Amino acid sequence: MIGIIGGYGEVGHHACLTLQQYGLGPLKIGGRNPEKGKAKQADLLPGAIWEKVDVEDDESLSVFISGCDLILNCAAPSHRYSRRIAEICLQHHVNMVDAGIDNDYESNPLDTGKNVLVYAAGATPGFSGLFPVWFAQQFHKVHSLLSYYGTSGQITPAGAEDYLEGSLHSNNVPRAAWRNGVVPNVLSRKSGVKLPFLPGEITLFPLFDDETQLVAKRLALENGEWYAAVEGEKSIAALDSASFEYKTNPKAMIEKLCFAVEMDTLGRSPYFILMVQLEGESDGVEKIQTAVYEVNKIIPFCGKMAAIIVKAVLEGRIPPGLHHTASIEELDFVMEHLEKTDATHTIQIMDHSIEELSFEEEGSL
Repeated sequence: MIGIIGGYGEVGHHACLTLQQYGLGPLKIGGRNPEKGKAKQADLLPGAIWEKVDVEDDESLSVFISGCDLILNCAAPSHRYSRRIAEICLQHHVNMVDAGIDNDYESNPLDTGKNVLVYAAGATPGFSGLFPVWFAQQFHKVHSLLSYYGTSGQITPAGAEDYLEGSLHSNNVPRAAWRNGVVPNVLSRKSGVKLPFLPGEITLFPLFDDETQLVAKRLALENGEWYAAVEGEKSIAALDSASFEYKTNPKAMIEKLCFAVEMDTLGRSPYFILMVQLEGESDGVEKIQTAVYEVNKIIPFCGKMAAIIVKAVLEGRIPPGLHHTASIEELDFVMEHLEKTDATHTIQIMDHSIEELSFEEEGSL
């Protein structure tokens, strides 16, 4: 039995569809109002069991989790619920995959015993850390990494809360880069930037958190830089005020960010783009390559990612322990299954730097 908490939310729904496609189950879909979910989605998930679960109530969670072989958590905002659900899963000796993240897992990890707990099983964090490690298999040794990710589309209040909690958490080192270790305050925000594959002018925000540090250590990088690419004046203005306003009035800040994103994305096609440039060696020869992964809708992609990690756990491909998705060894398994389940993505690997690709886009290469 696979229990999906938040299984009729958007991410959870797409995860359930993918699990059904794999023939995994039976599926027990939980939420505060299962009849509502069943009325909307039962035709697409005919074999599912629908059951009430309250993520604010430990006893309700315990009843739902007991008897399951694995729990997939898609409840949001994840920073409120991930650890609580994980702890109850471990009490019942049940494996867990979490589409979200508890921001304190690195500083205050859980002892999973003989169980498996994989978190950040979504787009970012998660795939954004796994993808460069997979790409690095093209090299014998990687010296430097440069990464940009950009996304456009509607954001839910729960999604906005998780984003703000993550971006403002103490594990984010301000304007940091990797220089054989973490070096803070060496990068700066860049405005009015044009990059290949990303539409229009964007603003680049330096990004350094637990996931980027994990990637840097895993690849034994000498240099690493990560940026979030943000388009839209209102979104940028909202983010500029976030560090103060979220502390003083979190609800108002969440509403402000949701409204800003809605205004900035009106009439625009949604996308999620991850662009990674690696510089290193292969067969003793220095080379630079750039990989670009693009998908048009991030929410279905998150659901599919979570379902693929569930499949990996059920097949015994991930050993007992607490794992960030970017730390798992089954890189090819994840990428191959994304290839099979997601017809909306494109992936390109090019023998050029991002700077060279920018010139090419302008007709100069």
